[in-house]
Amino acid sequence: MLRKRGMALITVLGLTTLLLLLGLTFLEYIEADYRFAAQQDRRQQAYNLALSGLEYQRQRTDLLHPDSGGPMQLSRALPSSSLTHFFEVTVEPSGRILSRGIVRNSFRELAQHQLIVEPGSSLPEAHSLP
Repeated sequence: MLRKRGMALITVLGLTTLLLLLGLTFLEYIEADYRFAAQQDRRQQAYNLALSGLEYQRQRTDLLHPDSGGPMQLSRALPSSSLTHFFEVTVEPSGRILSRGIVRNSFRELAQHQLIVEPGSSLPEAHSLP
């Protein structure tokens, strides 16, 4: 009788350990998926910020135009009170426009995306820089 109880206890402990390992593996998988989704979201935000920078330059050519001699650079936060989401627009003397969308936290840069418009090209022809 005692031997049967010991075998039952070992079986229950083995099954409990197996279920615990399966549960931990499942939680790790869910956490990795969550981190991937969050990074994708930040990358999309950086892309949208870079597009906003190009649109800002198109609307505000009085501030950013290539005829000023040197490269013109401007940085704006979106919304204006944000410390984490902003774009930087650089207009080179050649007319080349580089817009960089940046998402960061208080410690480091989390994501960035760069878009470039060559001289004589329009906004829809902007392409990404690696």
